[in-house]
Amino acid sequence: MSVFFEGGLLFWLTVALTLAAAAVFVDRLLRLRKIAIDPQDFLQGVFNVLDKGQTDEALAICDETPGPLAALVADAVSHRGSDEAHLRDILSATAHAELSRLERRTMLLSLFAQLLPLIGLIGTFVGGYAALSAIDAEAPLVATGAAVRAAAGALATTVAGLVGAAFCYAAHHVLVLKTDALCLDMDQTVALTLDYLARGAAAGEGARDGAGA
Repeated sequence: MSVFFEGGLLFWLTVALTLAAAAVFVDRLLRLRKIAIDPQDFLQGVFNVLDKGQTDEALAICDETPGPLAALVADAVSHRGSDEAHLRDILSATAHAELSRLERRTMLLSLFAQLLPLIGLIGTFVGGYAALSAIDAEAPLVATGAAVRAAAGALATTVAGLVGAAFCYAAHHVLVLKTDALCLDMDQTVALTLDYLARGAAAGEGARDGAGA
């Protein structure tokens, strides 16, 4: 264990960044799991309520459901009287805002994955310089203890940086895959909601035409 203490400030910086990355990963993973809902079941419930003319209850269901899918449906229901092009613009803006919110902290993992190997490399140079300085200070009768400790600290920092970077890359990849899956659900939700609203509008126009005849 003493070799870790020889790494100095840079070693502990890599440890701190890795722990921060782990905290971000756990937080984002729990968040993604919390908002992961079945779009088909959710939409069916909202559509059943809308079929009964209970718009406020449909919006209440969306408000009580976390995540971007509910936000998209709520916007669609709130602006259902708009033309399709305008409604698509509204939903596109909502989807972009929700996606940006999801990816905000995830990008920290990508940043840490790039920083950690560089910090480890800097630690290698710093430890190598310390080892050479120890050798030079004790020349010509060199005691290797100080030089070995400095070299060991440099290696510890390098290893910590590489291990932390590997974790960050893996964690970032996992979150990106889950976010991509959520994006597919968002696209499906928008398509099904627009189709439902279009059919409802068409049915309403047909009823009015029949009454007029």
